[in-house]
Amino acid sequence: MTTIIWGVFAVLALLWTGGAALLAQFIKWSVPGMALVGEASSGAVAAAATMPAWLSPFIEPALWTAVQQAVAGIVASLPAMTPLLGEVAAWLVPAVWVGWGLGLLSLLTLTLASTWLLRRSKLPIQHVKAGHLMALWRAFRR
Repeated sequence: MTTIIWGVFAVLALLWTGGAALLAQFIKWSVPGMALVGEASSGAVAAAATMPAWLSPFIEPALWTAVQQAVAGIVASLPAMTPLLGEVAAWLVPAVWVGWGLGLLSLLTLTLASTWLLRRSKLPIQHVKAGHLMALWRAFRR
C-alpha cells in the first residue's frame, strides 16, 4: 500500500512540475510582447506575438488570431497599465516556482502523513496484495 501511495505522489509531483514549467515558459515567452505594448500599437503587438511552435498542434490558427485580437483590444483599452506589465512579469516566474515549491511540500507532507497513518493503523493493510483492492476498500469502510 505504501508503494501505491508513493507512486501516486510521484505521478502528481511530475504533473505539478510539468505544469509549473509550462506556466513559467509561457510567462517568459509573453514578456517580450508585454514590453512592446508601451512602444507600439496594438497591431504591432499582435504581429509580434506569433504562435509558438509547441502550441501549434493544439490551437487552430483562427483561434490564435481571435485571441490576438482580444489581447490587442484589452491592451488598447488599458494604456495606463503598460508600464507596470514589465515590472509584474519580472517577478511572476519566481512566484510560479515558489508556488511550485509550496505545492510540492504540501504534497510531500500529505504523502508522509498518509504513510505514517497507514503504519499506525490496526487494519491488516500490509497483508493486502496489490490485486486485492476490494478487500482494502472493505477494510476502510468498517
